[in-house]
Order: sequence, then C-alpha cells, then structure tokens
Amino acid sequence: MRSFILLLKIQLLGLFGINKTLHADPAKARRTLALAALAVAAIVLFAAAYSSGVAQALVEMGLPEAVLLVAVLVGAVAGAVAAFLKTNGVLFGFKDYDLVMSLPVPTSSVVLSRIASLYAMSLAFGLLAMVPAFAVYAANASVTAVGVACMALSAVLAPLLPLAAAIVLAVLIAAVSARFKHANVVVIVLTLAAMLAAVFGSLAFSSQADDMAAMTVLGTELVSQLAAVFPPAAWATAGIVKGDLAAFLAFAAVNLVAAGAVLALVVRLFVPVNSLLMSSRPRGTFSFDGKGAAAAKAGSPLRALMAKEARLLVATPIYFMNACIGYVLVLVAAIAVAAGTLTGALSLDLLPPELVPVIGLVLPWGLAFFCSISSTTAASVSLEGSSRWLMLTAPVPASTVLWSKAAVNLAIGLPFLLVSAVLVAVSLPLDALSVAALFAVPSASCLLATSLGLALDARRPRYDWTTVYEPVKRGMPVLVVVFAGMGLVAAGMAAALFLGQAGSLLAACAVAAASVALYRSTAKRGLSA
Repeated sequence: MRSFILLLKIQLLGLFGINKTLHADPAKARRTLALAALAVAAIVLFAAAYSSGVAQALVEMGLPEAVLLVAVLVGAVAGAVAAFLKTNGVLFGFKDYDLVMSLPVPTSSVVLSRIASLYAMSLAFGLLAMVPAFAVYAANASVTAVGVACMALSAVLAPLLPLAAAIVLAVLIAAVSARFKHANVVVIVLTLAAMLAAVFGSLAFSSQADDMAAMTVLGTELVSQLAAVFPPAAWATAGIVKGDLAAFLAFAAVNLVAAGAVLALVVRLFVPVNSLLMSSRPRGTFSFDGKGAAAAKAGSPLRALMAKEARLLVATPIYFMNACIGYVLVLVAAIAVAAGTLTGALSLDLLPPELVPVIGLVLPWGLAFFCSISSTTAASVSLEGSSRWLMLTAPVPASTVLWSKAAVNLAIGLPFLLVSAVLVAVSLPLDALSVAALFAVPSASCLLATSLGLALDARRPRYDWTTVYEPVKRGMPVLVVVFAGMGLVAAGMAAALFLGQAGSLLAACAVAAASVALYRSTAKRGLSA
C-alpha cells in the first residue's frame, strides 16, 4: 500500500507538471501556478455555466428526470474520453518505463497508481458535468436524503464503467499499434467521427429551439434512447428519483465489477504490451544527405523535414487532435452554413435588417477563432525530446528546421480555411469587402498562431517530458497561443464593429506583418539545445 501511495502521489503531482513547477525557480513557479489557476477557474466556470444551462433547458421542457440521466451519462463519458486520450503515455509507451519497472515495487502497484490517476482525471471531468446539473435538478424537484446520497455516489461511481471500456480500447490499440503502423490513423479517424457526430447531433437538436413542443418530443425520444443504450445511467436515475436502492445497487455493482476486471486485465497485460511497444522499431528511413528511399522521394531537406513533421503529427493522435481540431471545426461550420443555406434553414432574410451588416462584419473573425487556437508549432520543437540532437546536428540551417515546422501548420491550416471561406462566400450574400475579409482575416490568424507558437516553443522548449501529453496539452506555448488567439478575435471584432470591414482588413494586414517579423526573429535566433 505504501508503494501505491507514493507512486500515486508522483502521478498526480506530475499530471499537470506541478512537481516540476514546485522545484523550479520560485518566482517562475508562482507565475506558472497563478496562470494555471486562472485557466482552471475559467474552465470550471464555463463548464458549470454550460452544464447548468443544459439542465435548466431540460427542466423547462418538462423533463427534470432527464437532467439526472444525461448528467450521469455525459459526465462519465466525457471523463472516459479525456482519460482515453491520456492512456497512451500513462499506461503504455511512457519514456521512463524501464526506470519505473526497475523500482522495488509490485507491478500491480504501478498499474493501480496509473489507473488511479486516470480515474482522478475522469472524476474531475465528471464532477464538472454532474454537480451543476444535480444542483439544478435539486432546485426544481424535491430530493430526499436517499436521493442526495445516491447523487454523491453516482458522481464517484459513474466514471468507472466508461473508464474501464476506454482502458480496454487503449490496451487493444496499444497492442495492435506495436505491429500495425497505421493504428494511430484509425484512432484519429474514429475520434474525428465521434466529434463530428456530436456536433451535427447538437445542431439537429438546436434546430428545433424555436418549437418547444418539438423540443419536448425530441428530448423525450433522446432520453429513452440514451437509457436503452446505457442502462446504468437509468439505474442511477431510478435510485435518485424513486429511491430504488435495488436499481442503484445494480448501477454500483456494474461499475465496481468492470473496474476490478479491467484492473486485473491491465496487470496481466501491462508488461507484455509495453515490451512490444518498446521493442518495435520504425520501418522507414530518414536522411538529410539524400540517401535512403524516404529522402529520395522527398527531393530536398525541407521536404524531408516536413515529411518527418507530418509523420509525427499523424502518429500521435493527441497531438493531431489538439493542434488541428480547430481546422476541422472551421470546415464543419462552413459546411453547416452552406447546408443551411441550400435547405432554407439558414437565411439572412430571417434576421432583423439591422443585424445583417453585423453578421458580415463578425463572420470573418468567427472563422478566425478556430484558426487562431490551432497550432502544430506550439509543441513541435519540444516534441523532439531526447532526439533533439538529430535536429541540432542536421547539416541544414536552423531556419530550415524551423520553417519546416511552420510550413506543416500552414500546409494544413490554409487549405482548410480557404475552402471554408469559399463555402461561406458562395452561400451568403456578402459584399466584396466582406468576402475579402473572409479570406484575409482567418489567414492572418493562422499566420499568427504559427509564428507565435513556434517562437515560444523554440525559445524555451521542454525536452524532458515523459509523455507527449505534457508539451501538447500543458505546454505554456499552447496556452499562450490559445489565449492570444481569443484576444485577437475579441480585438478584431471590436475593430470591425467600430471601423467597418476596412478595420478588419487593416487588422489582418497588421497581424500578418507582425507574424512574418516574429518568424524572422525566431529563425535568426535559432534553436535551443
């Protein structure tokens, strides 16, 4: 037990880089912790507002019991998805595997501590979804003492079954990826498909927002379908609403049995799967001097470096999803606008006349928002990790290495936003300046995200990570790019509203010029060892 507690403490302190921050420079530690606290507070407030808003909408539709079922289901699944994305790096494929396994502790303690850290993450996400919804339900319905106890236990138990399923899926993917080099592509495709299904499902649901009767019927049907797909959520709801302890005990038993079974499975497969991952070797070749098949196809050092960056992006699902999801969403939004226009569901004629010009002013910045928070460069230098000597000793200038990282982000982002701008431009009756802004504003935001992420990561890279989750999700450059993008969009919308579309175009030109200057300064500074 002592070894488990010590390992769990290390896992939790390292989950968000807390341990390293506490032992770093005190002044820097205070700044980092303060920024992290602000980010966490913002996320908690946003999640609480969203969850309580959805719960209140269900109450207004006359479906208060649906609040509980949806909260349990969404809270459990959201946490499991977050933990699934982190499993590859916590349970499998982590860099210090040899060091950890050489410690005088049982394998079961190692596995249990790592699963416990994943459960802690799932529980945190679950609480963000469930607690505000439970509060709304309690404020609008009579809740007994038994119901309150069932609510508290539901929040603790609900993540276990989806987390168990996520871990089993991660085990299968890890085992397959050791022998199948395209397994990560499958993960990316499945994750994107699930995300798009959720987005289009939300759009379909919100399209009925102006018809309360239709909303109620649709909500009732969805709730019954959710209960049929995931019965444990219905059992938990029965325990809270009706005090049905038999149903609630079934809910608890299913979650606890699933957690125990998965723990036993992972303990048995932990060493074999990690051994397979550690023993697997890349099948391709890479060379800067023109030797080898890969270099022969690339034709130049720049193209070879870009191919290397692209392979890393595709081979790391969490990196791809975190850095490129904005580009996917901007295309989805443009497709939704085009589809709504073609079907007649979306028309500027339905809006008050005074709002039509405002739509044209803010729409380019709406597209820019998705591009400004997406950047592969914000972690690209840090991801070199222990292999950075290849980058630092390559017979090419540092500017070529840096440009290859920037070029990959631009090669992905610019086509997405250009196609999106075309779809929006042909779907809505916009004037010439608005159409020009549709192309210029998102392009400028993409340039800024590219150059800013690269500048920050190249200046202070984090090479000592043990999982890619650290530089990709918790790296300071990533956070700065996201918040800078939000600030840019807010300032750009203000400029558009006060100065018109000319203000948007001037802002885009200024941002583009600043981005080019920032990149040149980064290339001149070079790489940090």
